[in-house]
Amino acid sequence: MHDEDEDWLFNRAYFLAHTRHDETTSAKVRAEYLAYAAAQIDYFSTLNKQVLGYEPPHIMLLHDNPLNADVIDELLAMFEKRGYRFVSLTQAETDPVYQSPETFITKFGPMWAYRWARERGVKIDGSLEPDPPKWIADYSKSAPLKPRRPRSQY
Repeated sequence: MHDEDEDWLFNRAYFLAHTRHDETTSAKVRAEYLAYAAAQIDYFSTLNKQVLGYEPPHIMLLHDNPLNADVIDELLAMFEKRGYRFVSLTQAETDPVYQSPETFITKFGPMWAYRWARERGVKIDGSLEPDPPKWIADYSKSAPLKPRRPRSQY
């Protein structure tokens, strides 16, 4: 599942809550992020099975940021709870689906499952993909962010 889980948006809200010393909101952002990540994992697992007939190795993009650092154990546990095991990127990319030529290329590059669906003529309803909670984006926009500080100062 080449999946990017909007972690940058959640991290922005998380950072802002930390700069405001708002532990209640920080905890809420962490919980919302984990719930959203779980929904994304489940969505793309189902979508890949629908499009390909099986579930290829998942490849998930996580940015190096304070939020992911603080919840990495929970994120990894989500995969383990669902029966996934961890392999190297090289191992994951040996799956035949990652060897197929890319014929659907766009400026922003939709997730792999959407590309594979289009290449195979499989109709899917992308509106079923979970979105981050609106309040996360609204909260992130509520104040300009200051330059990034070293993590130890949060």
